[in-house]
Amino acid sequence: MALTSAHRGGRMTRRGASPPPVPTWEDGVVDDDVDVAAETPTEVGPQAREDRAEDGQATTVLPAADETEPAGESSDAGAADPEPPLRGRGPAGLVALLVVTVLLLAAAITAGVFWANGAAKQADRENALSAARQTAVNLTTIDFNHAEDDVRRVLDGSTGDFGGLFTQNIDSYVGVVKDGEVVTTGEVTEAGVEKYDGDTASAVVAVRTTVRNKTVPNGEQRFYRLVEQMEKHDGRWLVSRVEFVP
Repeated sequence: MALTSAHRGGRMTRRGASPPPVPTWEDGVVDDDVDVAAETPTEVGPQAREDRAEDGQATTVLPAADETEPAGESSDAGAADPEPPLRGRGPAGLVALLVVTVLLLAAAITAGVFWANGAAKQADRENALSAARQTAVNLTTIDFNHAEDDVRRVLDGSTGDFGGLFTQNIDSYVGVVKDGEVVTTGEVTEAGVEKYDGDTASAVVAVRTTVRNKTVPNGEQRFYRLVEQMEKHDGRWLVSRVEFVP
């Protein structure tokens, strides 16, 4: 079959052949003369708006800032973070801390010194009272069978006027004890420090004694109150005076 070309609207057709069907919208085909891209609507964000100018061209407006934008992405995100509590104090803060530490340490040391001094004084008072109690027992505990040893024990714990007076009368005292066959036993019932100043002290001691001699062979009880003046010599408490009081 001979082919003949004819120009129909710019298309080449075969002679004797039927012209191709014109596509329609029902066939799902878009006409070649239609600009599909221009007619296809463009999807925009939920806040996008299109304002059309008078010349028919579309002007796209950018969406507004999202109100639900996270706090971390706000306009203040670039602001500097607040300084840590200890930052920026510098040497002044360190000096203040050191001063407080030194003051606390000084207070602790001072309290410790006062406590140690108080404890030492209390212990020293107790030593003075213990010596006064022992002196009272030595004075009221005598046995004629070993009177010399008992008297020397009293002298060993004495000083001052009392020690000197007792030394001068030691022989006569021992003679009286032996001649009367005296046996006495003393026991402290009460005692206390009346005055204390570190090197001297005054103590009151109550003593109960049991006395036996030729006149009272079965023995009898007697009660005495002694005021003893104590002195500290080389760390040792000695009696310097003894007074019997009602």
